[in-house]
Amino acid sequence: MRPSQRFIQIILGVIWLVDGVLQFQPYMFTKSFATDVLAGAGHGQPAFVAYPVTSMAHFLTPHIAFWNGIFATIQVLIGVGLLVRRTVKPALAVSFGWVVSVWWFAEAFGQMLNGSATFINGAPGAVLLYGLIGALVWPTGQTQEISASSAGPFGDFGGRIVWATVWVVDAILQFLPMNTSKGALSSAITASASGEPTILASISNHVGNALHGHGPVVAVILGMVELFIGLGALGRKPNVALVLGAVLALAVWVVGQDLGGILTGQGTDPNAGPLYILLALTCYRWPVSIKAQEPYRAPRVSDSAVDRLAGI
Repeated sequence: MRPSQRFIQIILGVIWLVDGVLQFQPYMFTKSFATDVLAGAGHGQPAFVAYPVTSMAHFLTPHIAFWNGIFATIQVLIGVGLLVRRTVKPALAVSFGWVVSVWWFAEAFGQMLNGSATFINGAPGAVLLYGLIGALVWPTGQTQEISASSAGPFGDFGGRIVWATVWVVDAILQFLPMNTSKGALSSAITASASGEPTILASISNHVGNALHGHGPVVAVILGMVELFIGLGALGRKPNVALVLGAVLALAVWVVGQDLGGILTGQGTDPNAGPLYILLALTCYRWPVSIKAQEPYRAPRVSDSAVDRLAGI
């Protein structure tokens, strides 16, 4: 069964619900969440990014329990709204505003402006992917033909443009000097293992240690693969790039993002891995049936039948 636009909306709603549930974890109601996580997002950022991020964190800190309750409730309501067909549009509209706020004040634009963000740690920011997918599956009443995004406002090719843009940006980030240094890739993978269950932490630590000293070569290869995944979706066989991207996203979600830290009690979302997979499903091109391709033709009436009708 091919994923329909409605299917993508429902899965997106489930992920929003997961985010809301994670936001209700006890740690999120403590001042440490505001000072370490929210304010921490501004560290190492340019001043025009760092100042509003840290200012917002300082504003929220005295009453973080109250504000966090609101944050979690908003995400739960967005998720529920996407699960109910009649409230999909209002839920998506609210989600777009929430995405901009969180991407700016909580994710500091996915950490892309400090030169260290990569696909490994979730660039360009998980919450941005929520918004992009939501925009692609905005209900328009159009008939789905090739992909789930074909029924949305940007169409099938527009969806693949979004996919290509995200992956090309990831490739550019991967090629930055900070990310091609000797220990950058190894450190990014092992750092995410902190606080994780033993098995998950062991996998990330083993992979990270194995890559130690080979960072520049692996980083360049990874960047080239990301370019192929992005630009390949615009070619004649886009599904190859989409499937490769989904597989790579799954692998990185386990090794590098460690399931978004959701097993540590401090993860606010599953990170970008599942969103990349959902974006691939949104853009995946399915075969169009022959009946759908052929225009309707009225049944041909034989000459003898015409003669009988005419009384000849």
